[in-house]
Amino acid sequence: MEIGRVTNVYGQSLVRFGVQEEKLEHIAKPGVYVKMEITRGWAYAMVVSFNLLDELYRKSRIIEELEGYPEIRPTRNELVAMLVGFHDGKSFIRGVPELPKPGQKVYLATAEELSSLTSNGEIKIGKLSQNPEVPYTLSLNMLCSRHFAVLAMTGAGKSNTVAVILGEISQKFPYARVLVIDTHNEYIPMAEASSNIRVISPAGRIAKLLEARYGIKPQPLEVPLWSLGLEEVAGILKLDPSRATKQIMYLRNAIQEARRQRYSHASTDDPIYYTPEELLEILEKTSARNKYDRSLDDLILKLEMLLENTELFYITRPRTSDKLYSSLSMEEPRKSLETYMGIYSSLLSPGITLLSLGGLSSDIQTSTVATVLKSFWRIITASVLAGKPQPTLIIIEEAHNYVPQGKWSPAKEIIEKIAKEGRKFGIGLGIVSQRPRELSQTVLAQCGTLIALRTANPKDQEYILGSMEDVMQEMVQGLSGLMTGEALISGSAATIPGIVKVDNFTERFGYTLGGKDIDWNKAWTTPPEKLDLADYLLGTEEQEEQQKTTTIEDFLGKQ
Repeated sequence: MEIGRVTNVYGQSLVRFGVQEEKLEHIAKPGVYVKMEITRGWAYAMVVSFNLLDELYRKSRIIEELEGYPEIRPTRNELVAMLVGFHDGKSFIRGVPELPKPGQKVYLATAEELSSLTSNGEIKIGKLSQNPEVPYTLSLNMLCSRHFAVLAMTGAGKSNTVAVILGEISQKFPYARVLVIDTHNEYIPMAEASSNIRVISPAGRIAKLLEARYGIKPQPLEVPLWSLGLEEVAGILKLDPSRATKQIMYLRNAIQEARRQRYSHASTDDPIYYTPEELLEILEKTSARNKYDRSLDDLILKLEMLLENTELFYITRPRTSDKLYSSLSMEEPRKSLETYMGIYSSLLSPGITLLSLGGLSSDIQTSTVATVLKSFWRIITASVLAGKPQPTLIIIEEAHNYVPQGKWSPAKEIIEKIAKEGRKFGIGLGIVSQRPRELSQTVLAQCGTLIALRTANPKDQEYILGSMEDVMQEMVQGLSGLMTGEALISGSAATIPGIVKVDNFTERFGYTLGGKDIDWNKAWTTPPEKLDLADYLLGTEEQEEQQKTTTIEDFLGKQ
C-alpha cells in the first residue's frame, strides 16, 4: 500500500515523509514499518515520531477570521522513520547501502514480509504491538554471546519478560546452563513446572520461608568463608575500602596467614581451606601484640558477630562443605581445589539454577554473588583452556545493587569483567534493572541487545541513550508512552528493532510468578487469618539437622 512520499532525509538513518490524510490511520502509530525502493532492493524503516500540523491554523493570525474552518482542514502530516536495514531479495541486511531520495514513494510493509524478518530466532518473546499477527523472536546465540539488558520502571513487566525468555530456554534447550541471581525470589514457581529448573538458597530460616510460601524445598546453598576473596569478606564485614584501610590491611594479613597454614605459597585470594575460628584466632594473636588498637578490636568484634549470625551459617558453618573437605585424602593445594570445584561446579549442571537470595541483606547478597561469579569465572575459563567449554548464561536481577555506577561493590569487578571478556569464554550476561541511571555504564555499554519497557524518568532515558549503540533519541523518548508489557527491543539478537507486546507469562505457560504486588483492597476487606510466625523469626538451629541428612552427593547435585 502506497502511503506517501519522502520529503526529507537527514543524518545517516532518519527519513521524513509526508502521508496522505486518508492513509494516516494506517501509519500514525509508533513502531509501524514502512519501505522504500532503493537500487539493491527495499529499505525498511520504523516510524519513531510524528509532526501533524494544521496549515490553515498555522498561517492564520486570528482563528475567528476563517470562514468555514470546520469544513476546510488543510493539513500537513509528516512522520519520521528510522532506517533499520534493507532486503536484497535474498536476505535482510542491517544498515543501508544508499539513502532514499526526496520524492520517492513510501509503502506500508505487510505482515507477511515482516514475519519473514522477525520469526527467524529461537526465542519467541512476543508479537509486534502494531501487527499482532507478526511473531517477534530473538537469536539465542546473539542474546547470550553479546549480552542483553532488560530495563524498565517498577511494574512495567521486567520479570514477566525475563520469565518468558527462561520459559523458552527451558522448553527448547534441555542442556542449557543458566544461573539466575533471583534477588527477590520472583522466579521460584518456575521450578514446580519444570524438572530442569532448580532452586538453591541458604539453609535455615530463608529456606523455610520459601518452602512455606511456594511449596518448593530448595537445595541448600553453601558459600564457605574460605572460598571468599578479600573483597567479599570485607563486604560481609561491612568494611568500606575507602575508609577502613587499616582494618582491611589486618584482615588481608590474617586471611593470607590462615591459608598459608595449609599451603605455604597461597595468596590472599587463592581458594585454600581455613576455618573461621582459625581466622579469628590469628586476629586475636595480632591484637595481643598490638594492644589498644581500636580498629583491630573493632574488626575482631565484627568477625565475632558474623560467626554468631545464624542466618549466615551457610558461610561460616558450611558443614557439608567441611565434610567434603575432610573426606578427601590428598595433599594441599589439591585438596582445597577439589573441594572448591565440588562446591561450585554443581551450580554448572545443565538446567536453570535459581539462586534465591531474597531475605538476605544487600551487603550479604553482593558478597555471595561476587563469590559465586568469581568461582564461575575460574571454572568456566579453566574448562575452555582444557578444551571443554561450558557455555553459561548469567541473569542478574536488580543489577544496580551488584554493579552500581560510581560506587564500590564486592561484585562490581567480576561482573564488569564478565561483561567485557565473558564472550570469548562462553559466559553470557543478562542485566535486569529498574534504575538504569544507577547501573554501571561499563556493563550497560557491553550489552548488545536492549529490551526497554516503560521508562518515564528522563535521566534513565538519557542514560540508556548514552550507553547503547543501536538506540536513537527518538526511540528512547517514546519509552514513557509504552503500555505495560510493551518493550522497545533493539540490538544484535533482533533482526530488526521493534516495539513488541511481550507475551504474558501466566497465559502462555500456565502458572504465575512470585513477587507480585499485594492486593491491598482484598487484604483490607478480608478478615485476617491467625498467624504462627515462631518458626520463621529465628535463624534456627534446624540447619544443622537438615545438613545431617544431606549427603555429599545431594549437595553436589549428583542424585
